[in-house]
Amino acid sequence: MTESRILNVAEASRRHGVLAGTYAAAMMHADPLADAVVEALHLFHGRWWPMVLKALEEGVAAVPDVPPELAALIASLPPEPKPEEWEKMERGRAAVARAGDSAGLVLQCASLMIDYWSPRAMKPLMLTGAIQQQTIHRLTQTSAWWIELHRPEGLHPKQDGYKTTVHVRLIHAFVRRMIRGSGTWNRAAWGEPINQADLFFQVVGFSKLMIDSLQRMGYWFTTEEKEGYYLFWRHTAALLGVEKALLPSVNELDCGRYWDLWMLTNPGPDTDGIALAQTTLEAVAGVGNPSAAMRRFQLWILRGATYWLLGREVGQKLQVPWTPAGFLLPLIYKPAVRISEAFAKWRGVDRGQAAARAIRKLALGNAALGIVPEGTQVVSAPERLEALAKFKPGAPAS
Repeated sequence: MTESRILNVAEASRRHGVLAGTYAAAMMHADPLADAVVEALHLFHGRWWPMVLKALEEGVAAVPDVPPELAALIASLPPEPKPEEWEKMERGRAAVARAGDSAGLVLQCASLMIDYWSPRAMKPLMLTGAIQQQTIHRLTQTSAWWIELHRPEGLHPKQDGYKTTVHVRLIHAFVRRMIRGSGTWNRAAWGEPINQADLFFQVVGFSKLMIDSLQRMGYWFTTEEKEGYYLFWRHTAALLGVEKALLPSVNELDCGRYWDLWMLTNPGPDTDGIALAQTTLEAVAGVGNPSAAMRRFQLWILRGATYWLLGREVGQKLQVPWTPAGFLLPLIYKPAVRISEAFAKWRGVDRGQAAARAIRKLALGNAALGIVPEGTQVVSAPERLEALAKFKPGAPAS
């Protein structure tokens, strides 16, 4: 592994031992099963998703002339958890989902923002132009996927959360295929595009960073709820194509160690990452076409929330302009959540019902914006992938 992809190797090994080597090796691993599927499916152009959807819903036997690669992928999907595991996962999911808009704020200002810390992890998005040209679509589509996952029983095979997660996995494979064919990717220096290490860190952002951020906001979780949420994301990670060897590390301790590895071994954001951080917050502030004054206020809040949730070092290196909201939010937000949580507990409010209401509210908000529909098309339409298949980077990547 060259120094351009992973820094501070000796210190990483000293702090984390074998895990550091596992993390580095994972950068050279992609998702062979999904990659084989897209080699077969790209021949169908924009018509591949209905075939995959039918195979997921009715079984591969219901699809005439199903590609054997697709049959192999579906056969490899993780088995359904045991009833006691489902129950635990649902408790963890509901405990997080009840946060509703607060969870949405974490997604926008922390879980997705931290990706910009690594120039190499962001390079696939830069090469395809997907993020610069359609920032708000990427954010709202990711949010819509998160919503589908967090609906009651959203990870059951018949639910859209499950199907859309498989969709995300195939999108990753399509993007890898496009980038490999572009002639601009330096595998020796950067690892595989959308590799296992970067994919696993996204799971860290959706699991540990989400829980830690919500706790910072004032939400409380029992040990069992946290364990259930990690189990929920372990199953989601398996659907996303995370290697079996990495799945046991979807737990609080190892996700914390991966966070440290990410911050230690990546060089920090480059000019593209800094620009994307600015663009992301500005795009979120402008969702729904608010008035100029409201847009400025929302951007003020989002910038402060980024510092609050990710810390001053990350905020400064991403060059997010500092706002006093970084001081005010902890003083106002956390006590308000604590009071609300205590009141709900006193009233005996069921967390599952609260979660269902919160998720429904988020889904209605997305639908009202008219950006993404509900259901299994929430992530990326096949036509978008077909357009990406034709992309020609303007200059070789440096």
